[in-house]
Amino acid sequence: MKFLLIILLFLLTFSGCAQKSAFERFQLTKSQELAEDSIQSSKIVNGKNEVVGVVTAVYLNKVNPKRYKNNEYFYVYLYAKNKNAVIDFTLNQKPALLQEALPNINEFTALTAFTSKWNKYYLIGFAEEKEQNVLQLNINIDASHTTLTFKKDQ
Repeated sequence: MKFLLIILLFLLTFSGCAQKSAFERFQLTKSQELAEDSIQSSKIVNGKNEVVGVVTAVYLNKVNPKRYKNNEYFYVYLYAKNKNAVIDFTLNQKPALLQEALPNINEFTALTAFTSKWNKYYLIGFAEEKEQNVLQLNINIDASHTTLTFKKDQ
């Protein structure tokens, strides 16, 4: 009898949370869930170990694979302390084919639910990396840089 009670208690305890996911409590759209799964942020540090900026990037090919399928696309927003800084993007040491500046409220704003007037927003496109499963997005601000690493779905 004790054995049956223990098994019943065990089943009741774990069956209550079997069909739940972390996103159910947040009322996110499918695109927002995919964006949260493929978003990365990093500080941009110079040679003196000083933070000169902060960058966040979303790998759009994972968020909307039907629309972004021929090349590699990223939605990037960043803050640079130097407002006149030269910003450059490379993917696996190759330059961007597309670097479109966006307003702070744009078609990708809903993906991250973040907008501010002091950030810069970009849609960045690169040639498709067919042989590479690991994508290293390098963000350069003046002489400082950081690298964000994304994995492609195969």
